[in-house]
Amino acid sequence: MAGTGHGRRTGRPGADPVRPGARLQPGKASPPAVTLLPGAPSPCSGIPLPPGAARFVGSGAARIDDLTLPWSDATRTVLVTPSGGGDPLVVQWGGDGAGIARRIRLARDLARLAPALPVPPVLGGDPRAGIPWLVTQYVPGTPGRALLGTDAEAERLGTAVGNLARALHTVPPAGLRLPRRWADPDRLQAAARGWLARGRDILGADLAGRLGRRIGAIPGALGAAPVFVHGDLAPVNVLLRDGTVVALLDLERARLAHPLYDAAWWTWVIRVHHPERAGSAGDRFLEAAGVGRDRDTLDRLAMLAALQCLEMMAARPRGADPARREWARRVAVAVEGFGSR
Repeated sequence: MAGTGHGRRTGRPGADPVRPGARLQPGKASPPAVTLLPGAPSPCSGIPLPPGAARFVGSGAARIDDLTLPWSDATRTVLVTPSGGGDPLVVQWGGDGAGIARRIRLARDLARLAPALPVPPVLGGDPRAGIPWLVTQYVPGTPGRALLGTDAEAERLGTAVGNLARALHTVPPAGLRLPRRWADPDRLQAAARGWLARGRDILGADLAGRLGRRIGAIPGALGAAPVFVHGDLAPVNVLLRDGTVVALLDLERARLAHPLYDAAWWTWVIRVHHPERAGSAGDRFLEAAGVGRDRDTLDRLAMLAALQCLEMMAARPRGADPARREWARRVAVAVEGFGSR
């Protein structure tokens, strides 16, 4: 489920900035300031909420704003302002019930194990409902994707998210029920060979061969001790205020993985979707996250990005050829990203 753009409240509103190398500590409250994307949707008070979620609104909604991202075809996300004067809420429904269940569980576990991590607290949800739903507190802030208009803004975004990415590695994994396929190079290699086999028909012989060589190198290249990663670290999944990430959204892909996992995805997203900011949002992220730019590191970034795209492609059913072709194109971009062997 992709992150919404306009804001949800963090697990600890106004949490202190996460500084490079710092371990997560409880933050302090700061005055809220709301910034919405230009051209934000107009109020849509007629949107019906899931029955289970409606009870959180109390006497009713004074205003409902649709925050659903344009490319989100499976889920709906709205910002609800209760008519009784209560705090605004974010309601999300549809899509994968298992993903919502993971978000509920992880938000509660992280509130206990890493309370300063800016994850919006979950107020309620039902992943087993006919239409799965989730309610979280609202966080005022500026969506990361709204901070890519200039190099100066993109540099601040990259620095803030890079600092956060480094701090994520300090989250203690004990007590977190996280997928571990990406934490074990041998398991990852076996899975990647399966993804490649499912995609050979659309990748083509040359690209499949290059991927095969990268997959063969996984045990030697990706043997670093695994850490906690977000799994989908991108501008759409962060909110900033005063140069600090105040909300980290949509953690259903969180996992244990190689320390460069999030860096690979962030730099790939910037390079593909915002290429004009690769030298600002991308490079500043790497600097803040403590990621070098030597050839071996760049090759690992390219390998991890390619494998993540390959996993996405393999998850699409064979009948969904347009989606598979698009992910095959993205795999190729990832392989070429920092040069190939």
